[in-house]
Formats: sequence, C-alpha cells, structure tokens
Amino acid sequence: MTILVTGATGNIGSQVIKHLVDSGADVRALVRDPSKANFPASVAAVRGDFLDVDSCVPPSTVCLRFSF
Repeated sequence: MTILVTGATGNIGSQVIKHLVDSGADVRALVRDPSKANFPASVAAVRGDFLDVDSCVPPSTVCLRFSF
C-alpha cells in the first residue's frame, strides 16, 4: 500500500515517515520543494502545495491512504 504523508518535513510528519518506513510501507511525501527534503532513500518526495490545489492531484491519484 502506498501512503502519502502531508506535512512530511515537519516535526510530526518526519516521525510519521520514520515509523511508516520502519513498518515497511511504501511512502510518498508531499513537499513544496523536493530538493530540500531529507528522507530515507525509499521515500518518494512529491512536489505539491495545498495553496495550489492542482499541484496536489497527481500524487493523490496513486495513493490509497492519506495521513494528515
């Protein structure tokens, strides 16, 4: 299952990502600037911004569960 984590670069989001990766989940992280993301190699950083709703459509179409 692929899980999209929003707020992935924040204090809570980064801990959620760590827990999901440790659990073996396929994780995607919604970030404004993927070049600034610092995630484990298995995490896909996906560009998106809730202030630009159109930027959030592509990553959401490939995920089954969202974690806000």
